[in-house]
Amino acid sequence: MKLVEVLKVPVRYKGETYKKGDSFEMDDDHFNEELVKVTGEVKQEDNPFDGMSIDELKVYAEQQNIDIGNATTEKGIIKKIEEAHKTE
Repeated sequence: MKLVEVLKVPVRYKGETYKKGDSFEMDDDHFNEELVKVTGEVKQEDNPFDGMSIDELKVYAEQQNIDIGNATTEKGIIKKIEEAHKTE
């Protein structure tokens, strides 16, 4: 994972739009040197939910009283769980 800064035109990445000068995290194999410059490396922490099935994630969320809304994918459910933990 790289920390990048937008060079010129707005960049849309993972559903978000970033303007010139904005910094954000980008997967290693996604950056285009014409649009962004790498400003650092992001250390990845182990995700305790990696390897859990969708059913296991749903059970975990239910046990923790976390509303996953309409999330149906592994990535979507993990995002809802992580967001709920950040607000605790």
